[in-house]
Amino acid sequence: MEINFFDDSATLRFEHILIYPYPDLHRLWVRIWLPALLDGDSPNVELRLINPDGSENNSLVLLAQTDTKLNNTFHLKDPIPGGDYRMIAELSVGFNADAKMVDRQEFPLVLEFRDPESGQRGFGIGLDEWFADGAEES
Repeated sequence: MEINFFDDSATLRFEHILIYPYPDLHRLWVRIWLPALLDGDSPNVELRLINPDGSENNSLVLLAQTDTKLNNTFHLKDPIPGGDYRMIAELSVGFNADAKMVDRQEFPLVLEFRDPESGQRGFGIGLDEWFADGAEES
C-alpha cells in the first residue's frame, strides 16, 4: 500500500502565517505553513513590514523553499512599541523577471508582546481555525 503525503488538489498559497513579537520588540518570531505539493517549483517567500507612517521597516526574503513549515526571526529597525504596523507576505515562483506571484496577504500587526506560551493570539492569517483547534504548538 502506498501512502501519498501530498495533496494533488492543493494549490500553492499561504495556509497559515503566525507572528509573535519577542518581548524586546526588536524581533518577530515568524512561522509560515505552505501546502505539501508533489510537483512544481520551490516557492519564494517575501515578508515586508510597513511602519505606522507607511515607510518600509525591513524585509525578509526566503528563496526556493522546499519545507512546508518555515520558522524564522524577523528583525525590526527602530521599533515603535504599540505602533500599528502592516505585514505584507508574498509567495512567488521563479526568479527575476520570470517570477510569478501566486499569493499575497496583508494584515495588521500591533507591536506589543504577546505570550504564545499562555495562549495569547498572535498576528497573521488563517488563525481563526488555528486557535479554535488549539493547534498553537503544531
